[in-house]
Amino acid sequence: MTTRRSVVPFQPPLRRRIHEAVAEQLRDAILDGRFRAGQKLPAERELAQEFQVNRTSVREAIKVLEGLKLVSVRQGDGATVLPLTDASLGILPTLIYRGGRLDTQALAEVFEVIMPLFFEMARLAIERVQPEHLEALRELRARVVDPARGREERFEALRQVLVVVSDMTGNRVWQMLARKVRDFLRSEPMRQTRHVLRRDPAYIVPTMDRCLAALESGHPDRAIAALRGLIRTVGDAIMSLKAGASRAQATGGSSR
Repeated sequence: MTTRRSVVPFQPPLRRRIHEAVAEQLRDAILDGRFRAGQKLPAERELAQEFQVNRTSVREAIKVLEGLKLVSVRQGDGATVLPLTDASLGILPTLIYRGGRLDTQALAEVFEVIMPLFFEMARLAIERVQPEHLEALRELRARVVDPARGREERFEALRQVLVVVSDMTGNRVWQMLARKVRDFLRSEPMRQTRHVLRRDPAYIVPTMDRCLAALESGHPDRAIAALRGLIRTVGDAIMSLKAGASRAQATGGSSR
């Protein structure tokens, strides 16, 4: 009688689309560093034994990883883990939140990119604003603060603000980018992230109010100043979150 060797402590997948469940666990193992860049994944036979599935499911799961550019597959040579910097942007939500854990470093890195982009987009939008845009922003502001709406519905209104601001620029590239960011923020890992952070979507309303008032009174410079303040506030909040996570990790490490 042979004893099954554990490659990594994986769990047999639930009965849905089995290869997707296998791919998720392998993906998380790569993102967690259990399989490092340049390392080969275990052979199909080993993974099939570990997951208690057939080799076809393992093969399909590895195709998913290949599509995410997490691995490179060569016939007869197996699957080799690629550097994370080569991966598809589609893994970003999972990089931030996976396995019930929030990766504050990844969150900080993503927002370090998104916030300056948002500022540049908004700055251009302020230069090109039309009265109908202000009306649309006022309507979305009312949804964000409406207590009769659920929290995620109010966050959806906030995501639509991003889309309206991109439409204000009249630039199709900004419009495409804004919609990609909206979809990223809609993803399940980002919903879980919001749950962990317990942030109310109304936190942005004071900035919206200052921007709208400045635009309506013909002072675009004040609107831009308000946006700079928002970016500083978000940046400070994320850095505080990172510092808290680092302290918790250090405390946990010292107590072991």
